Order: sequence, then structure tokens, then C-alpha cells
Amino acid sequence: MKEIENREDISLMVNTFYEHLQKDKELDYLFNEVAKLDWEAHIPKMYDFWETILFHKPVFKGNPMKAHMDLDNKSKLKKEHFDTWLVIFKNTVDSLFVGELAELAKQRAASVALSIQLNTVYKK
Repeated sequence: MKEIENREDISLMVNTFYEHLQKDKELDYLFNEVAKLDWEAHIPKMYDFWETILFHKPVFKGNPMKAHMDLDNKSKLKKEHFDTWLVIFKNTVDSLFVGELAELAKQRAASVALSIQLNTVYKK
């Protein structure tokens, strides 16, 4: 296995993650039936997101919090959704990469998941 070194590695990570995610019936439902994602538009945004997170390149444009709050308004998000998302993400990273940036990706994913949960699942 190798370290995350460039955008191509991020693309592999993101593509593999979403392939696994779409096999999970509950999460796939949220993305395809509720959010009705345009995958061709969404995936490149995720490349940009992770490139910004891992390489500090300011290429991501968007508001993930608003997107998830909008999704929560359509179909209530649950802690279990985030738990499953994180397991799939961490397993994906661990199956492909080692090293500091792989660990950072998993840490940042957990932070993002918690932040979104605080504004959706745990918001009163």
C-alpha cells in the first residue's frame, strides 16, 4: 500500500468510497432517493473537498453544512447514518493507503461527521 500523494490518489479514495457507500441500502437511499444527487457533479466536488482538506489547496467551493441540513430537512439524519458512513470511509482508506495523510483523512472525516451531526441529529 502507498501513501496519499496527489489528486489521483484522492480520486481513487473517493471513487472507491462511493462504490462501497452505494452498496449500503440506507445510505444509498439518502443519496439517490432523498438528495437525488447528480453523481457526475458530486464526485468532482468531493475530489476538491479532500484536496483542500489534505493538501491545503483552496479548490473546494461549497457549503457541506447547508447541504446536509437541507438533506436533514427532507429526511431526518440519524447517528447510525454517520456511524455507517464513517465505517465505510475508514475501511476504504485503510484498504488503499497508509501514512500520515491517510490518518488525517480519517480524522477529518470523523470531525466533519461530528460537526454535521451537531447541526442535524443533535440539534434541538
